[in-house]
Amino acid sequence: MAHVCTRYFNEVGQFHATPDTTWWALEWLAHHFGKETLLSEITTERIAEMVAYRRGIRVRRDPETGALREIPSEKVANATVNRYAVEPLRKLFRRARDVWLYQIPYPRWGDLRLSEPQERIREADPDEEHRIVEALGPDYGRLFRFMMATGTRASGALLTWPQIDRRNRVARIRNKAKDGQARWYTIPLTNACLAILDECKGHHPIAVFTYTVARTRDGRTKGERLPITDNGFKTHWRRCIREAGLAEGFRRHDTRHTAGTRYVRATGNLKGAQKLLGHSRIETTTRYAHVLLDDIRAGLEAVEATHTAQSPHIEPHIDAAEGRKSS
Repeated sequence: MAHVCTRYFNEVGQFHATPDTTWWALEWLAHHFGKETLLSEITTERIAEMVAYRRGIRVRRDPETGALREIPSEKVANATVNRYAVEPLRKLFRRARDVWLYQIPYPRWGDLRLSEPQERIREADPDEEHRIVEALGPDYGRLFRFMMATGTRASGALLTWPQIDRRNRVARIRNKAKDGQARWYTIPLTNACLAILDECKGHHPIAVFTYTVARTRDGRTKGERLPITDNGFKTHWRRCIREAGLAEGFRRHDTRHTAGTRYVRATGNLKGAQKLLGHSRIETTTRYAHVLLDDIRAGLEAVEATHTAQSPHIEPHIDAAEGRKSS
């Protein structure tokens, strides 16, 4: 396992949008099954046992030793198990079979993946947004504000200065990789976005979003500025937002949902939202179409009002709860 995990990372994983997360998942799989274990020895039964085990633990990297730690937990979501255990292992098996031409049995992954609820669109309200910014602090708060303004994923928002074209007011964003290949898309920068970027000027020669080291340790010096990483932001979010019970049910990725929902509500333009969010398929963007229902409802009520006024035989109905007329 150690060999194939390293090979997969070198050939594919290092080019993912969040390579550290990919390596972390592979490292845990190698640890769980055994570094010397062959892929051919990992049966469907063993994978099913791994899935059941992973549902009861969270995996964290020890900040002192760098080793992975397993923490018993009763609240591990099915999506977490799929994303960080089942899917990485499936991709490893597929590459071994299709690219490396290993003669290995291929598990029935559909029977091993855990069911997930349909993704819901969670939008932050202005009060929640303000509380989150305050809780994250100025450094991580700047990154959060940029994500809310642009709809970029956390990994995509971790910009370098060469990615920003101030003259044309655009930024080049790293998208999710496909087939091991990095993909990019371009977003416009509004005055609000440029103001956030201006706050970051002079902090670091390469990274846009940085944090101030709080105490000297592990080769870091108190007061120096270092680039924010996706894993670092994930840990900071967990401590400041999730574990603090702030903005219940609001995840980092919901910044993207919020930006997409607000854009569609303001413009009614799904194609524009698709380009803003870097979706390759419009079907992905249609999840935000729910906000257009208010416009459709208003149109239907306008039709009903006109029809009622022209038809003396129809008595308007008053909704006692909302004080609205309808036919």
